[in-house]
Amino acid sequence: MSVTQSSIIAVSNLSKSYAQQAVPAVQNISFQIYPNEKVGLIGANGSGKTTLFRLLLHLLKPDQGGITIMGHSDLEKAKGYMGYVAEHQEGLENFTPNEVLYYSGRMSLTQPDKIASRRIELLKWAGLESNQDDLIAGFSKGMRQRLFLATALMAEPPILLLDEPMSGLDPDSQNDFLKLLGSLKSYTILYASHQLSEVEEICDRIIILQQGKIIKDLDIREQNQEIIQLEADREMLALLSRFPDIIIRTRSELKSHLKIEILADVSRFQELLTESKKLGIPIYRFKSKSILEDLYHQNYSDKR
Repeated sequence: MSVTQSSIIAVSNLSKSYAQQAVPAVQNISFQIYPNEKVGLIGANGSGKTTLFRLLLHLLKPDQGGITIMGHSDLEKAKGYMGYVAEHQEGLENFTPNEVLYYSGRMSLTQPDKIASRRIELLKWAGLESNQDDLIAGFSKGMRQRLFLATALMAEPPILLLDEPMSGLDPDSQNDFLKLLGSLKSYTILYASHQLSEVEEICDRIIILQQGKIIKDLDIREQNQEIIQLEADREMLALLSRFPDIIIRTRSELKSHLKIEILADVSRFQELLTESKKLGIPIYRFKSKSILEDLYHQNYSDKR
């Protein structure tokens, strides 16, 4: 993949192996990310997500290939353009949010007057104003992750790297975190997860990793169809022939009716349901899944 002037992150033929493992953690991958893109990095544990993040953050050196961030190939200098949130953050239990944000500002060389105003702004944004002087040791994981996201934003970097940030959060905490991410319209985000529902909610593009390789790179916004499994009387086949844009993927005989899997635009499927009701063709049950979900389960194996 060629590097263009407009990419904010460019990865070219990147590989990384560990001495104790037979299969490389990252195998000759290339991709580009553009300003304000929200890109999901999908794969089970051991697929190479965290290794890739460590390479981007210059915590590891690649065996081959290159990385360019904001036009810089010197990744030590490029660190200032990135904020990072990990799945787990240890060692800060005896600090308060005020202290963590202050030290984050100092470490990023933010001006002292800016640190003060930015700290107030971020505490309010993260919903932690009333907890700003409480020890983090007493925080729920949801509160911690909101704080660490705020910390990653202290120096207003244009890029956020989020490595499984919602792992282990309860549904309410997930919703709170998603709302915060939804407000970050002007940031470029690379979001690693093994949960498809998360990345579909946050991202407009998906990169699927398997055994350190990119197996798919998809723009979610272009995926307007869903895969629908339905059980209906045999007359459904004649009705489907009137909807040539609805693709029959599979069909099988049950005792008294058919089980059919179709690929359809959601609005067209609603039209099919309306027409089947008019004609008195029973539909006994149906369920749908996204093309992304189907693709993931077809291509992904949890092997390393």
